[in-house]
Formats: sequence, structure tokens, C-alpha cells
Amino acid sequence: MTRGTANQHLHSQRTSEDLPTVFVRSPRHSYATRSRQHAFTGEGSIDRTSSGMSESSASASPRANSIPIKYTKGSSSNHHKPHSSHHHHHPHHHHSLLSSWSNQRTWMAFLNTCLILLVHRLLLITSTQHAELFYVYYQPFAPFIVMLWLWAVNVWYFEKHHIRYDICFSVEEQKHLLPSTAIFDIANVLSTVVLSSAAVFLFYCIQGALETAAVQPPLIYSLMLVILLLPFTVFYQDTRRFFATTAWRVMTPIRGVAWADFLLADILTSLAKGISDVERAVCLMASGSVMSPAADVCNDASWVIPAGLALPYLWRLMQCLRVHADTGAKTQLWNALKYFTAFPVIALSAVKYHVEIEVWRGFYKPMWLAAAMLNSGFSYFWDIERDWEISFFSQMKSKKSLAVQPVLQPVLQYNKLFYMYLMVSNALLRLLWTYKLSPHLRRNHTAVFIVVCGEAFRRSQWIFVRIEVELRKIQAARPELGQLVPASSHNTSGGGPQQLAPVLGGDVAPRSGKSGLLEDEENL
Repeated sequence: MTRGTANQHLHSQRTSEDLPTVFVRSPRHSYATRSRQHAFTGEGSIDRTSSGMSESSASASPRANSIPIKYTKGSSSNHHKPHSSHHHHHPHHHHSLLSSWSNQRTWMAFLNTCLILLVHRLLLITSTQHAELFYVYYQPFAPFIVMLWLWAVNVWYFEKHHIRYDICFSVEEQKHLLPSTAIFDIANVLSTVVLSSAAVFLFYCIQGALETAAVQPPLIYSLMLVILLLPFTVFYQDTRRFFATTAWRVMTPIRGVAWADFLLADILTSLAKGISDVERAVCLMASGSVMSPAADVCNDASWVIPAGLALPYLWRLMQCLRVHADTGAKTQLWNALKYFTAFPVIALSAVKYHVEIEVWRGFYKPMWLAAAMLNSGFSYFWDIERDWEISFFSQMKSKKSLAVQPVLQPVLQYNKLFYMYLMVSNALLRLLWTYKLSPHLRRNHTAVFIVVCGEAFRRSQWIFVRIEVELRKIQAARPELGQLVPASSHNTSGGGPQQLAPVLGGDVAPRSGKSGLLEDEENL
């Protein structure tokens, strides 16, 4: 067979399945699916089709109502065809593009690992004074970056198991949610930036070039602010603007509370230590020399530190009162009281620097321990009974016994053992709040790092079940949406695994008004 005959034979074997598929906007819907390439540019929302969802689920998404058009031989839709071969998205080219991105992520993860080892090595050989400055300026970034990595893991799991977590958000909020791949990319980039700055700071401290080292802390804090507020269509501008707007809504809780406001505010309570440390670092940099900050400004005795710790709890308390005012839900008053119990822990801890040590040990320390136990116990009760809807303490009350087993929902998203693990680990990690909410326990940097990362990990675990509970509420309120909480394949409570039923089309804004504000939520 000649080469020309072979080419003609291969060409004749091509079918419509070999040709590229594109998506065009459906005339009946207001949103269209964006391709996976848009996930990398940052201007699109979650692409559930590319994240592993079934076609029926993806087509039901508010942003997935698009019609696949396949080019076939002799198609009359010539105006949809690419004008040149350069615009064809060949499968091999797409595969190589994804492979390229995967390689870049791998290299960035390897680079970050090397930077962590380098920073650790530099810390061992730098002076104690400069090591203290390193912790003051760079440790505040740790809980935020760790939380970002863990949120990426949350979203990755939701995508992998077809959990429609986005339905918890309003339609407008859904447009700004990123796929897990994009969140991992952001976490990688921010980790590289912070670790590189930390390594440069320590290197110049060791070299004695203190003026050059002093540039790094103000530079990295300014850079993070610029990245968040950069007014250009780069680095996921829409999502950055949405995050900044949501953060502003949380910090000024004078309006209705949307789901995104509540979720971010709860996450910020787990990052209270990081917020306080950022406040301390900025205060020291603004007060004078970066390398020789004033000893009497923003020190452990300053009320600036406990004020920073208290802010996230104040924001969340105000949200509860606002939801109560809007809905009349009395449970919100109890929820507000839960956040109020954090204030005595913070205040009594700060008192240590303003009284004699004997007075602290004999009077204030027992009160501080009692306040810490009350806060941890109340918060743990709320996690189990209200946020996760696991009947445990209520079983003790009804059966008048401490020897009870927790009662779970009949259909569970996760393995039953996972809920048991969560109850135990949540109790242990809640006890670390004593450390997190106490300014006088910040001297041991290793312990502080473990505590703040442990609290971020606890919050990440909390999110898994909190999303499940919210989806169950939505499913009960709108049964036409289908099965939003698919059961685990190891589920022993629900009788076996269930498949995720297709969600009906249309803009999904359950439990939300046109503005996306929560109207009937009782136990945010």
C-alpha cells in the first residue's frame, strides 16, 4: 500500500468521535460550562465535568447548562468550526498540556520541600535574636497557608466523590468557587513566595547584612496584600475579589449573612492565633526598626495581642445576632453565647502580664482554666449536636446515663468509623484551644506551630461533615434536587451505597434569597 493510499484509508476511518468537542451556551440558560483551560487562567468557575462528575450531574449545574456540539464530516455548522488547524484541541495536545501542568505542580511541591529544609537548616545556625524575629514575622503565615492546603483537599474530595458542596452557596457565590487543581496551584505559589522570603531573610541575617534582611518582612506582607487586591485579570481575579468582598462582609457584620460569610467567619475563628500574630508583626514593623523593634510596643503585655485574638469571635457573634434578628431563630442566641465564652479565656490570659505572679497563680489562673474548659466543652457540644447533628449528649439526657452510643443519621456520606474518629479527635484538638487563645503561652514556637496547624486540621475535618449536614437540609427542603448526600460504600447505617442522583437543571439557590442571604438557617 502506498503512503497516499494509507493516508486516504486512515482518513476514511475517522468518525465524529475523533473530532473535537466544544461547548456553546444553551439559549435557555444563563450560564455556560467553561473548559478546563479556564480553570488555569482563573477566570472561570468550577468545571464539574472536568473534575470527574457524571454528565447528568454536570449538566444540572447552574454553570453547566451547555450543549456539547461534535463536528462531523459535512457538518453544516461551519461557523462553529475552527478557522485553522492551529486551533484544533487535539486529544494528544490536551493530554500533553495536562501532563505539563502536573509536572509543574510536582516540581513546585519539590521546591517547597527543599525550601522548608533550607529554612530549618538556616534556623539552626542563626542567632537566637534573629530566630525570634523570624518567628515574629514569618510564623503568622503558617496557619493561613496550611488552611489553604487543607481547603484544597476538602474540595478535591468533594469533586472526586461527586458531592455537590457548591449548592450550599448562592448562585452568585458559586460562580467564584475554584476547582481543587486551581486551589492547589495557589497554595503552591504562596508557599513558594513565603518560604523564599523566609530563606532570604535568614540568609542575610547570618551574613550580617541586616539592612538587606530588614527589607524582607515588609516586602512579603505588602506583596500578599497586593496579590489579594491586584486589579488585573491575572491569578484568579474574580475569586480574589470575591474573597476580599466576603472578608470585608465578615469584618463588618452589619448586613444579612450569606453562606460564604458564615463559613469564612468560622474558619477565621480557627485562624485567630494567626490573625493576632499578623497584627503583632505589622505593629512591630510600623513602630520602628524591623530588626530592632521597640520592646515596649506590641509586646506580650500589650492589649493589642488579645484584641486580635478576640476579633474573629466578635465577628462570628455579631453574625449570630444578625441571623437571630432576621429569622427569630432562638438557637442563634445560644450560638452567640458559645462564641462569647472565648472572651474570658483571652482576657484572663492577658491579665497575667498586669498582676503579680502570686496573684495570677492563686486567683486568675484557676479562673482562666475554668473559662477554657467551659469554652472547649460548649464548643465541642455544639460541634457534635448542632453542626454535625450527631445525637450524643442528647442521648445522655434522654437515657439519663453517660454510657450511651452516639446516634448517627440513617444515610451517611462517610464510613461510620470516620464519625467516631471525628468525635474523639475533635475533643482532643478542642482542648488545644487553651493554648491557642492564651497570649501567655506563645513562647514555645514549636508548640505554637503544632497547635495552629492542629486547629486548621480540626476545622478541615469539621468542614466535611458540616457540608454533609447542610446538603441533607437542602435535600429535605427540595426533594426534587435528588440525592445530594450519596452514602458511603461502607455505610452500615443506611443499608448500602447509593448512587448520586442527577440534580435537576436551573439555577440552584437553596435556602437562599435572591441576594444569597440566609433566610431560615437556625444553627449556623
